[in-house]
Amino acid sequence: MMEPSENAASNQSAEPLADGSLEHVVTGAVGHPRRRAVLAYLTEQRRPVLLEDLAVAVARREYDSPSSEDIEEVLTALYHRHLPKLATADIVDYEGEGDWISVELTGEDTPLKASLEASLGEDVNEYYTT
Repeated sequence: MMEPSENAASNQSAEPLADGSLEHVVTGAVGHPRRRAVLAYLTEQRRPVLLEDLAVAVARREYDSPSSEDIEEVLTALYHRHLPKLATADIVDYEGEGDWISVELTGEDTPLKASLEASLGEDVNEYYTT
């Protein structure tokens, strides 16, 4: 298992944004299929989940029968690349250390929700859960 920093949340905004517009931030955050798989799983669960469980769920979406190495690769990529990008866009929160890193969607009034409502022209409360 990887060894995260003492405070995972403090590393969430390490990546600078080239364009600070809401549309650019949200589009960049959800532009990768793995990040969309994260959001789909978190939306299905409607509760905080452990990073390890999230990695297993995402690996199962990507591989027919994920090996432990596949799951470890997904977990490492989530922790170091994908979760920081989603956190910078204020779409997810994650905290903890070691085997106890918890990941969850942020509150109801997030850039993701605002972007969805703007693009759909409707209230997305029935689709967007925390």
